[in-house]
Amino acid sequence: MHSIEVPESWERLESEIQKAKGTVMVIGAPDTGKTTLTRFLVRELCNCGEAVAYIDGDIGQSILGPPTTQAMAVFDGNFRDFGDIRPEAIYFVGSVSPRGNRLETIVGLKKLLERSQAGRTRIAILDTTGYVTGEDAIELKYQKMDLLDPRHIVALQHNQEIEPLLRSQRGRESVVIHRIPSSSRVQTRSQEERRRYRWSRFKAYFRTVRIHQVDLRKVSLTGTHRFRISEKFHDEMEGLLIGLNGPDNFLITLGILEILDRTRGALSCLVPSVAGLEMTQTVRLGYMRIDLSEETNGERFPGLD
Repeated sequence: MHSIEVPESWERLESEIQKAKGTVMVIGAPDTGKTTLTRFLVRELCNCGEAVAYIDGDIGQSILGPPTTQAMAVFDGNFRDFGDIRPEAIYFVGSVSPRGNRLETIVGLKKLLERSQAGRTRIAILDTTGYVTGEDAIELKYQKMDLLDPRHIVALQHNQEIEPLLRSQRGRESVVIHRIPSSSRVQTRSQEERRRYRWSRFKAYFRTVRIHQVDLRKVSLTGTHRFRISEKFHDEMEGLLIGLNGPDNFLITLGILEILDRTRGALSCLVPSVAGLEMTQTVRLGYMRIDLSEETNGERFPGLD
């Protein structure tokens, strides 16, 4: 990170954010340098003595949490590397793409932002997915902007490709739009490279697992509206990624579904060794299936498109 050549536009942006404070929403297509810029901003603002909340909203290429999740961490004046910090809160979306998951995507970001604002931070930097083209993508980003009400919108683009989205913010006196050209030095990643990154993150997360039993007479099961669930769960749905959530609906741990027997009110899943499972209040069904035995995981579950 320290070896990159920092553009003057980044330094000006950091200075303006430090003066004005508030929520910073970074948007742009894939391979425009969003994550590199957000890391720079967090590091430099921390070095200036600011406490900064970093909200990782990129569910497909997440850094703070595992794929399919959004996460929030607070960095203070004693900056640590991104890989060394533990998220303060994680929200389970259940998919690696916001396409078709608009509600979960927006709710998660709002909850994480509120959590950050309840603490000591005056600056929150939100890194988003590269889903910015097409009517559905524009509508999703528009609704995010409307709900999250950022003080700053940082638009990274190659050739004005997200201007249709920015036009929706004209006339909003409360927001400052910063147009930042994408660096030609940004390293592009293929879809295969992105898939392999997700796979490595899943493998690391589920490196050691154990069987965990959930009593559905005491715990709510959510996300069932997407499935036709009979009293006995179909064998073909084994391996579905699930989220075990606490009382605040933030994630305790991901799990991999093995058995769901609604007649007995029993659910069995594979989970990593984590604390706090006794606090589980809801189990949310995700949108994809995981197979740890082979590198074909991460497929969206049939029938959910």
